[in-house]
Amino acid sequence: MNVFFSFILLTFLPVISMLLMERYTLYRWIKAPDGKAWVRSQFWLHPNFISRCRYPMGFVSILIFHMGEWYYPGVAGNIWQHASVYWFGFWIITDITDGSIARHFDLHSVEGESIDPMSDKLLLFPPLFYFAYQGLIPMTPLVFFLVFDLVGQFSRHFIQNKAANLFGKAKTFLGVITLVLTVMQQIYAPGDPWKICWVTLYGATALGFCSMFVKIVPSYWYANVLSILNLTCGLLGIGLIIFYDRPGLAFAAVFLGQFLDLFDGRAADRWGSTPRGELLDDLADGTNFGGTISLIIYASFEHTAVAIGTAAIYLLAMAYRLVRFVLDKHKDGIEGGVEVFKGLPSPAAALVAGSAALIQTNDYLRLGLILLTAVLMISKIPYYHFGRVILGAMPKLVQVFLLTLSLLAVLMGFSSGNHQILYGTIFVLSFGYVLLGFDYKKLFGKNVTPTKE
Repeated sequence: MNVFFSFILLTFLPVISMLLMERYTLYRWIKAPDGKAWVRSQFWLHPNFISRCRYPMGFVSILIFHMGEWYYPGVAGNIWQHASVYWFGFWIITDITDGSIARHFDLHSVEGESIDPMSDKLLLFPPLFYFAYQGLIPMTPLVFFLVFDLVGQFSRHFIQNKAANLFGKAKTFLGVITLVLTVMQQIYAPGDPWKICWVTLYGATALGFCSMFVKIVPSYWYANVLSILNLTCGLLGIGLIIFYDRPGLAFAAVFLGQFLDLFDGRAADRWGSTPRGELLDDLADGTNFGGTISLIIYASFEHTAVAIGTAAIYLLAMAYRLVRFVLDKHKDGIEGGVEVFKGLPSPAAALVAGSAALIQTNDYLRLGLILLTAVLMISKIPYYHFGRVILGAMPKLVQVFLLTLSLLAVLMGFSSGNHQILYGTIFVLSFGYVLLGFDYKKLFGKNVTPTKE
């Protein structure tokens, strides 16, 4: 608990306070009668100027972080580490600022589409290489990550669309998460590096490759690439259980697949897909959220007859849900996705059932939760699409809070060696969707329409 309160007081509150101040200031500028003219007249508020100011800040963050080891070891050195976090956090927030200014004050430019991604790289990669040099994260995937990013940046000179693509934004997000987790481990739980940082770095590298790759392939393949990566996560999770008996790591692969699945529907809506794209998406969902989770259930109950029966029921419910979805969709002539699912979505079911299986509590309670998940999947209860409806409706601060809560779970779980904190947090968040994510109007009405998962 000391780690928890230290993180809240010394890291979360200062950084979130800076974000609140930035959002409030920008809000006042937007609402002011002469705000637009004033902002446009200030050179230091131009998005391109802000982006260029970020160029050296990754190196400066390293210098501040390492200053304590050079001159002030011990407690004073920890103060320098916190100062580095505040400095880096401030410049990460400016990445939000310049985008908001460009949108709200009509300062978008073609030049900015190249400057902003370059500033992100110069802010992110120096700290990552600093920690890789210290052996806290692997160097090899980081080098590939950088190569993919540089190739993507260089390609902007030859392609018409210079803006960051969906994969580019996702890999930057995972890169920042890798850095945040590594820094938190060094400040609050020094010792053996957290393996979760390795997982997020490999994920960022894979998405970096996709970001580079999609620049040379048709845009209608974007959704397929995400589905293939989701399928890969499922196959990886299955292999981790069958060959290494590691259900915890397999669940991490499922969690990464959740992140990928969150975007494939959006990519299909925006850029279209191939004729077999939806079939590929269903195959990926069935493998990752069905096959891997059923094996996690089987392994978590120590390969007993009850484990076989429960895993089989869950897998059959998942398969029935996917088949019903396809048949209903063809029957109703629905193309693409809408905003409401029929029955509990398979990604949410995977999180609930997987975390329930891994939590160390009463076996009957765990079995009951898994069977409840299976029943909800084959039910006709209408659930809102998390990515299209719920996440989009959330204020940015709520999204930050949920992300912080997840990071806290990772921090506490890996610092104490008690992964139960991770599983418990995932279960609480996913079960909250089970209880609150359904459409009340459709639940008590008629004409529930299925949607693409």
